[in-house]
Amino acid sequence: MKTLPLPPLTLRVAVLLALVAGLLLPALAWLLAEVVFGDASGPAVERHRAAVLLMVAVQGVAAAGLTLHALTRRFVWPLDRLAGQAHGLAALRPVAALGPAWGPAVDADFAPLVRELDAVRQRLLDLQGELRAGESRLHKAAMVDHLTGLPNRALMHELFGHESASARRHGRALALLRIGLDRFRTFNDTLGHAAGDELLTGMGHRLAAALRDADFICRGNGDEFLVLLPGPPGWDRVATAAERLLRVVEEPLQLPRSGHVVSLSASIGIAMYPSDGTDFEALARAASLALERSKALGRGLYSFYQPGMDQALRRRIATERELTLALERDEFELVYQPVVDAGSGRIVGCEALLRWRHPQRGLLAPGAFIDGARQCGLMCDIDAWVLNAACGDLARWRDAGLQPGRLALNLSVQRARNPALSEALRDALERHALSPAQLELEVTEDAFLDDPEGLPRALARWRALGLALTIDDFGVGHSSLSQLKMLRPERLKIDCSVVRGLPDAAQDCALAGAMLAMAHALGIEVVAKGVETAAQRRWLLEQGCARQQGHLHGQPMPARQFEARLAGRTAPAALQPA
Repeated sequence: MKTLPLPPLTLRVAVLLALVAGLLLPALAWLLAEVVFGDASGPAVERHRAAVLLMVAVQGVAAAGLTLHALTRRFVWPLDRLAGQAHGLAALRPVAALGPAWGPAVDADFAPLVRELDAVRQRLLDLQGELRAGESRLHKAAMVDHLTGLPNRALMHELFGHESASARRHGRALALLRIGLDRFRTFNDTLGHAAGDELLTGMGHRLAAALRDADFICRGNGDEFLVLLPGPPGWDRVATAAERLLRVVEEPLQLPRSGHVVSLSASIGIAMYPSDGTDFEALARAASLALERSKALGRGLYSFYQPGMDQALRRRIATERELTLALERDEFELVYQPVVDAGSGRIVGCEALLRWRHPQRGLLAPGAFIDGARQCGLMCDIDAWVLNAACGDLARWRDAGLQPGRLALNLSVQRARNPALSEALRDALERHALSPAQLELEVTEDAFLDDPEGLPRALARWRALGLALTIDDFGVGHSSLSQLKMLRPERLKIDCSVVRGLPDAAQDCALAGAMLAMAHALGIEVVAKGVETAAQRRWLLEQGCARQQGHLHGQPMPARQFEARLAGRTAPAALQPA
């Protein structure tokens, strides 16, 4: 630390000392004479002794006062001022509030100290300015979405507070629109995250350009945007605005960096202030429920919030909690339905079917909980459980010397198009020492329509592992001959709704016959599902469809019962002769 030199005596101090000496010297001389001469001073001097002593006392007091004042001005006042400045700085008070570091008339002897203090003050001023600028930048960054450059949800929340207060004062309404891009996840997985980010940025700016100056847009979560419409005069004007935004999204969007032109649609959920919520979070939640309804009804739609949606949300939350606990408590189980050669009754394969042993509701089929699992995002976790449990049962049967044939696993669309599935399948096969030829994956016909690009790529990954593909529920969707030619699945399963009318319904017979002829022409094996009568079995055998599955050949059964069936310890259902 730099040490300041002690200030030397100045001319003013010398003058002050001379003044003090001028006052005190006469008194000191008189006192000295009193001490030296004493009684010899004479009667004249004696008469003036009291006056002289008084004068000496007054001069002494005056000299002391002048000296004290000089010392105070010279040292005490500046040091007190310095101490006050230092205390203010230590207390972190704003530098501007401390006032000037020194008075206008500063003794030159203290100039180095003054300069040092002023330098410290100036540095603190600079630091405070930098801190304020940094706080401003941080505040702006906290209020802006880093990807799109649009305001973020935090700024929308703040603005809503001002707008809602104004709406209350003037008796106006507000509309909050939640816009979600349809199939954005598929687009993101297909073209990559860089193209997805470019799409979000371009779509956000396009939506912003389509709004009025009084409207406000921000980036929400993921592929969602929030739009606040202040003071709409009625729901019809809000609906018109929502329709305009839907048309804006549907226009093709050029992505210069990735070199793609994309066409998407959007779904919109609308909530009104104050009827649907009096604070931002409640209104945003209502708009989110309305958005989910729009997506459920189809793409490219908008929906207004309705009070009953809250009950649906509560049911969904309860379902999610129950399904999560079911995974933790191992409440799921698999049953197996055999696939047989209808001519001999020999088991040539089986299908693993999921059941939930609910603590209160008993054994539940997938129809009672699969939709809830999809909505909660738990299907991938459930599919992972099914894969591990089925491979474990298959390995146990193999170790027991049993031959169940190919084991078919049903996959959800979300799980099927997930690239991580291939790694999960490879791990399961290696963990249980299974051959890929022992498994086949079943995907419904409609899944290829919902994701015409993603699933063929997934199919290529499965085949690279040596797994077979079965298209389930064939005949209820809109698959064409060209799709079958492109996908070339190993087998098709004719849906129960087609088999049910055999052999009496002419249309069902014609449809089933056409499917069989088409599959045979392409070299695809066919399995008929839902075979329940001997007449159905005979008709299918006559048409060349020996692979059959249904209650006639065996209902879904627990793993141990199916194992006993494989070992011949239980008899198959009696078959009528062909």
